[in-house]
Parts: sequence; structure tokens; C-alpha cells
Amino acid sequence: MGLSGCTIGIIGLGQMGSGIAANLVRAGHSVIGYDLKADAVDRLVQAGGSAGSSGEDIIARSNIVLISVEGRASITLADDVLLPHARPDQIFIDHSTVPAPETRRIGKLFVEKGCGYLDAPVSGGVGGAAAGTLRIFVGGDRATAQQCWPLFEVIGNPEKVVYSGPIGMGQVAKVVQQLTTRFPDVARIEVMSFGLRAGLDLETLMRALDISPDAQDPYARLCKAVQSGDIGRFSYEFAEWAYYLEEAAVKGFRMPMLEAMYAFCKDAERTTADALGRPEPSVWNELMKSKGEA
Repeated sequence: MGLSGCTIGIIGLGQMGSGIAANLVRAGHSVIGYDLKADAVDRLVQAGGSAGSSGEDIIARSNIVLISVEGRASITLADDVLLPHARPDQIFIDHSTVPAPETRRIGKLFVEKGCGYLDAPVSGGVGGAAAGTLRIFVGGDRATAQQCWPLFEVIGNPEKVVYSGPIGMGQVAKVVQQLTTRFPDVARIEVMSFGLRAGLDLETLMRALDISPDAQDPYARLCKAVQSGDIGRFSYEFAEWAYYLEEAAVKGFRMPMLEAMYAFCKDAERTTADALGRPEPSVWNELMKSKGEA
């Protein structure tokens, strides 16, 4: 199946899905979308797409189905809606961030039905989705990935679309990208909290780090956030840490730093939220609490 004449359905027209759908429409593709929020569907129609009435309707009317919802919701959607109604001639591409073990389970079931399946989680935020410059990590059958590559180059930066291996490897590559951009800051704020809690003032702390507050350095950025009072609202994608640890457990290896910080924060009050609006604890606020403080 080539892409010419295909109808592309997308389930989930939120912060990421709306930009993905709009860029596909602008590229000349026939796009039909569905979201629980009617105004999100209306925006797609205004952009030149078509409205679907349900997930089942999207599957019935589409050759290629894209999914862009929260990770756990994606699992439920696959089990309850997509798999029961999937046809052997369809390709399903999940742009959601999902635990890799669940992705492999779901992907295997699609393949057993004769469907194509790719896990293709994205990174780049709302701005990247709107601009069509997302990073995309693709896992699945290489021939299916190559067939869908023109779609990825519409919604992502062609230089940042990475074929990562079999089903599930897209999710693994996304974890690596997330950890390398997020988790070093978790270590940095622990360093900073140690200095401040032990009695250094912020200026002396920065001198100890040998970093000017005006430098182009991660510590300088965090220093400015401390000064402005914003650092307690920083998100580190805590909602997905359990996904990373789930894959490590299944594959039989340890992530001791992540395990320790997850255990430290998992029962804390959710006082902030990530870019998708998922409540999460403030790592900084937890580090700045006194021992035993609730």
C-alpha cells in the first residue's frame, strides 16, 4: 500500500496531535480526526481536515491510523477499540509515549492480525508539533517504516527522524532522549539544594560551581529559576519515570539513580504539572523539605 489516495485518521487532537494533523492536511493528505473534545475536532475541520465521530469511525474510514494520546490512555485505546476493529490492510502508528513492554505486547497483537504497526513517539513540544519539526523515534518493521517515512518528514524534522529498530525500540530511544535532557537537571538541583540547605547563599554556591549566573550553562539557568521562584514548577516528566523503570525491570537491569529519585518522590504531593497537564511532584520542593517533613 502506497500513500497515494490513503486516508489518514488520527485519534487524539490535543497539544501534539492537533499540530501533527494540521501539517498533514497542509501537505495535501486526506485527514480525518477524532478527539473527546469537540472544539479540537472543529479546529481540524477549519484547517481542511474531516471530523470523525469516534475511534471506531476513524478505523472504519482510514488506511493509516495515528494515535496521539497520553500513554496509559493509548494502552486502553489499543486494547478496547483499535485491536477489536483493526483490518489486516491497515497501518497503526502510535505517537504516544508508552512503556516499551506494553508497546511490544500491543504491536505483536496488531501484527498477528495482519496489520502494520509502528511505535513512533515524538519530542519537541507543542511548538515543534505546530511547526512540523518534531523529533520522531520509529520502531517496527523497517519496510513499514520506509513506507510511512514521507509522513514522518511532514510532521518532523527530516534530520531528526530516527529508525530505532523493532517494535518497542522507538519508545526506548525516546527514553534515552528524555533522560539526557531531563535527568541531568535532577542531579544538578540536588547539588544546588545540598549547598543551599547546608548554609551557602546562592552567590557563593555559584562561585563554588565556578559558574557565572549570566553564563550559558544549565546551572546558570537553574540559578535564575531559583532567583525568580520558578524552579519549584520545573517538570522532569515524572509521569513517565515508571515507564522507564518498567522496561529496565523487564530487561533485567538496574537504573539505581532513577530508582532512588522515583522512590523519593512517588508519594509526594502533586504540586506542579508537566507540559501535558499531568500532575507531578516538584522535585525541587521535595529536596528543600526538612527530613521527615510531610
